[in-house]
Amino acid sequence: MTTSDARRGRPDDATGNRSLRIACVYRRADLSDVVVASMDYIRFVRMATALARRGHRVDVVVNRERTRPALAAPLPEVPFRDVRWHHYDVVKTFFHSGFETLCVEGGSDHPFIISKLGSVVGRGQTPGVHFYGSVREQLLRTQERIAERSRVVTVLTTPSAVLWRRTHGITSRLMEVPTGVDADLPPLGPNPYPALGVEEPVVLFAGNLYSLTDQPEVNRQWQARLNRIGRALRGAGLRLVALGPGVTDRLDPDAVLHAGAVPIQEFWDWQRHAAVGVVLAHGAAQDNESSKIYYYLRTALPVVCERPVPNAGLIAETGHGTLVDYGDVHALAGAAATLAAAPPPASGVSEYMVRQHSWDARAALYDPVLASVRRAG
Repeated sequence: MTTSDARRGRPDDATGNRSLRIACVYRRADLSDVVVASMDYIRFVRMATALARRGHRVDVVVNRERTRPALAAPLPEVPFRDVRWHHYDVVKTFFHSGFETLCVEGGSDHPFIISKLGSVVGRGQTPGVHFYGSVREQLLRTQERIAERSRVVTVLTTPSAVLWRRTHGITSRLMEVPTGVDADLPPLGPNPYPALGVEEPVVLFAGNLYSLTDQPEVNRQWQARLNRIGRALRGAGLRLVALGPGVTDRLDPDAVLHAGAVPIQEFWDWQRHAAVGVVLAHGAAQDNESSKIYYYLRTALPVVCERPVPNAGLIAETGHGTLVDYGDVHALAGAAATLAAAPPPASGVSEYMVRQHSWDARAALYDPVLASVRRAG
């Protein structure tokens, strides 16, 4: 295949549609020791893989000196030192860090960049956005470069789309592409909770508690809130277990059992053997979605969720949980106890999530954009 053929793609089927060569960029840091437990990395791998299933030739551009089997995406990996950006039809960056990486690695002049953002910040502090000070300012500077260079920007929610337009105007094509869920899950495995000494029904908080570098305000708030919620749940005969990365120095072990981060392959059993999943809002207003909701419902785990979360409507849509007001610990604990004692029927919930919210369904949203690249080529 010649270089010009590679840029145009290769014939995909008898209709004459052509697949594209797509480079997916996550971040410049060495990924050798990353545990596949953070949602941003899972989004990166799952979307890249789903695009490949649609017939595109997708390379994952990485900085990794060694590969562990648990980390490797089922896609070709290209080291940054070997990448030739203009041999690709599309460069897709994931999150602010992915675009920053592209700039550092000399690919920001590519003619067709798609930038995926997990969060959007405004020019000033914005209700619903929980990044502050120098962290928010750095994210804003990156967004300004994205607005200048990217052909397409994708965000997770309508509030984020509104904030992007208010901050940057109509600078590029803007799309909403929420988090997806896995269509195929590993077989049911053993219950992980008895090995931790947990005998009560489990209320699971599965998610990032954040670091003191990126979102210290949210970290401190959530640790304090989880402590209060855990105490209320223990009073109701339930046990709160937190799962995922982040700083946990202020968690009360009598209130919250923190099990750390686990690879996605093992994660599903923590959900399957829990009684209820809990979703907390970042504040009284929130622009960003919660990926937890998609994942809880994928295994038909009943959900208690605070109302400010933008995708909380999924719970009413499926009828598989309860919404409570932000900060109402007693309402949350009461709702969890009710769901644990009498869970709603699970019939059809998992199937609905796969049908409407799989990664393949999310990847299909890019078809019109990628078709325009084909036409241009």
